Amino acid sequence: MKKNNIVVLTAIRLVVIMAMVLVLTGTTRAAWYKFDRTAQPTFKEEIIISPGETQKNVLAFGSRVVVEGKVEESVVVFGGEITVSGEVGRSVVGFGSKVNIKSTAVIREDLVVLGGTLAKEPGCTIGQDTVFIPTGGKFASEIFRKGIFFQLGTIFLAFKLISLFFGILLTIFVAGIFPGQVYFAAGKIRSDFWPILGTGFLAMIIYAGLVLLSALLIFVIIGIPLLFLLMFAGIALKIFGGTAFSCFFGESFLRAVGVRRLPHIIWTAVIGLIIVTFLGLVPVLGFIFLLVVSLIGWGVAIRTRFGTMDNWFARNRS
Repeated sequence: MKKNNIVVLTAIRLVVIMAMVLVLTGTTRAAWYKFDRTAQPTFKEEIIISPGETQKNVLAFGSRVVVEGKVEESVVVFGGEITVSGEVGRSVVGFGSKVNIKSTAVIREDLVVLGGTLAKEPGCTIGQDTVFIPTGGKFASEIFRKGIFFQLGTIFLAFKLISLFFGILLTIFVAGIFPGQVYFAAGKIRSDFWPILGTGFLAMIIYAGLVLLSALLIFVIIGIPLLFLLMFAGIALKIFGGTAFSCFFGESFLRAVGVRRLPHIIWTAVIGLIIVTFLGLVPVLGFIFLLVVSLIGWGVAIRTRFGTMDNWFARNRS
C-alpha cells in the first residue's frame, strides 16, 4: 500500500508540473465533508480543529482550515487557506492555497503545495517530501476568482461551469443508480488500462466512420435513424465511461493523499470529475488529457459492457 501511494503521488506530481494544476475558479462554492461513507457535503465552512480535538480527514473548497489539534489522516484544500500548528497523520495538500506551517506542526508524510504560497517556520516536522510549485498569492487568487481563462472573458468560463454542473448531476445519477457497475468498471481501468485504451481508440475510429457513413446516407431513409442511433450510443458511452473514469480518478487521488476510508462512490466520482474538468482547462495539455479520458471512458464502457462483465470480447469468442 505504501509503495502504491508513492507511485500514484509521484504520477500526480508529474502531471501537475506539466499541466500546472491550479486551474480552479472562485465561483466554486466552499464545501467540505469528512471522508466517511455517511457524510454529506456542507457549504461555506471555516474548519477549525481545536487543541485536544481529533478529526479523521479534511477536504475543503475555498475554505480556511486551521489545525491546532490532530487530523488522523490527510488535509486537502482547494483554493483556500491552511494553517497547521498541530498534527496531521498523513499528508497536507493545497491546490492554489495559502499554506502556513507553524514551528509546532507535525506532518507525518508529505507536504504538497501546488500553486499559491507556502510559509514554513523553523522547527516544524515533515516526515517525508515537501513539494512546492509557487505562483504568488495574487496570481493564484485571480485564477480562483476568475478562472485560468479570465482573459478570454466570462462566456467560456460560464459555459465550463454550466457543463460541470450538469456533469455533476449526471455523475450523481449514474453512480447512484448503477453503483456496482460503475465501481466494477473503475476497477477494470486500473487492472486493464492498456487494453481499455486500445479498445477506446478503435471504437472512436469505427464510430467516426459510421457517423461519416450516416452523413453520406442522410438523404436516404436509413441514414437518419442510423445517425440518431449513433448519437444515442455515443452519449451513453460518454456518460457511463466518464462516470467510471471519474470514480477511478477520484479514488486514485484520495488514495494518493492517504485516505483509507473512501466516501460513498457518488462523492468519490464527483471529486474525480471536478479534478478532471479543471485539468482539462490547461491549454494544449488539457485537450490531450481530455482526449485520453474520452478514449478510456469509451473503452471501459464497451469492454465491460457498461460494467456488467469482465471482458465482453472474451465472452463472445468462447
